[in-house]
Amino acid sequence: MPYPTADAPPPQFLSWRDPLDLAAAIREPWWVLLYSGARTDYSGRYSYLAYGLAERIESADFTALAEKLSAGGHPYGNAWFGYLGYGLKNSLETLPPDAPGWLELPPLTMMRFRTLCRFDHDERTLTCWSKTRTRPPMAETPVIYPPGVSSLQSNMSRAEYLEKAAQVIECIRRGDLYQANLTRKFIGEFTSPPDAFALFARLCAVSPAPYSAFLRLGGTSILSSSPELFLKIDAGGQMRARPIKGTAPRSDDPARDRQLRDALAASAKDRAENLMIADLMRNDFSRSCVPGSVGAESLFDVTSHATIHHLSSTITGKKHHGRSTIEAVKACFPPGSMTGAPKIRAMQLCSELERRERGVYSGAIGWFGGDGSCELSVVIRTLVLRDKRFEFQVGGGIVADSTPEGELQEMMDKSRGILAALGLSIGDLPA
Repeated sequence: MPYPTADAPPPQFLSWRDPLDLAAAIREPWWVLLYSGARTDYSGRYSYLAYGLAERIESADFTALAEKLSAGGHPYGNAWFGYLGYGLKNSLETLPPDAPGWLELPPLTMMRFRTLCRFDHDERTLTCWSKTRTRPPMAETPVIYPPGVSSLQSNMSRAEYLEKAAQVIECIRRGDLYQANLTRKFIGEFTSPPDAFALFARLCAVSPAPYSAFLRLGGTSILSSSPELFLKIDAGGQMRARPIKGTAPRSDDPARDRQLRDALAASAKDRAENLMIADLMRNDFSRSCVPGSVGAESLFDVTSHATIHHLSSTITGKKHHGRSTIEAVKACFPPGSMTGAPKIRAMQLCSELERRERGVYSGAIGWFGGDGSCELSVVIRTLVLRDKRFEFQVGGGIVADSTPEGELQEMMDKSRGILAALGLSIGDLPA
């Protein structure tokens, strides 16, 4: 996030503290931690903690947020943190409504706060801006423990997932679309309400990611360990996206792990899956960018995470001066890696097959600055908690070369991090 300008509160330069340690002391009903839990060559330098709620937007479309951001101002004074849920798609396209989910939330929740802390992991500096002149609270590192899970269910069985994946492949072969991201939702209960932030710290430990996030939203908490950048726009209008498509599991054996990584890099199926979404993102960018400025900075990069290897590509462009940041985000939303291509037909098909709204999953988490900047992750590898209940969702892009069995295995591989945080394994997933 950019620095605030002169009319913002003066910065406080504090001794370095780990973001997880500092955030563990927050005892407010509404606050956000955007945590860079893994350093990469493209992200992970900064983390942000925002608390002291000043204003909140809950909406089914982008209108109210666009109005707030149109006022401009310095980056901190008019900075908004929160999520854009997948259901916002219905405000952008004519799509059938999805059946209600289990842990329902507004399609959009964005918040402005009185205190913002920025952690520079490279320089190990902590800078805070506060309208209340308060210093961040102190706390010890939270106790990390596996919560007790008493039940775990899904919106579809493994057999149903295989059947639906076969339906998607048939739709692709008859020319309805090129790719669809079919997902499976899991819902469960703990034996007692867990410490949500302690669970987030555990998730960060077992599945570190450059775009981790913890959102406390009254009685609901969102815990995300996303490795994927949806969209970053700087104050000058430079746009960047890093869509992920293509997956292979990690192995504890170094030689086997290299084999899995190399096989992913060479996989024609995974490269085709990634290229389709890279092309989709280039098309989305072209709706808001200066003609000729959109391009692929890189294609088919293999990025390795704690439990999984991914293929990712980087798309860049220059936002047209006549387009606002919100207009650029709307032109790209929902993230193409979570829909398929063509986007509208893929969203229609996935809604028909999944039968339940995705909620926050497949949307975006992050911030908007008053100077037109923003940085948003794709909501994957994410838990939603309320009281004793929780939900998470996992899926993958299906293309013509896919097999139902292969897609089911990929879906289970992607669930490893969340399951480990819950104290579970793939064998605990419902059949």
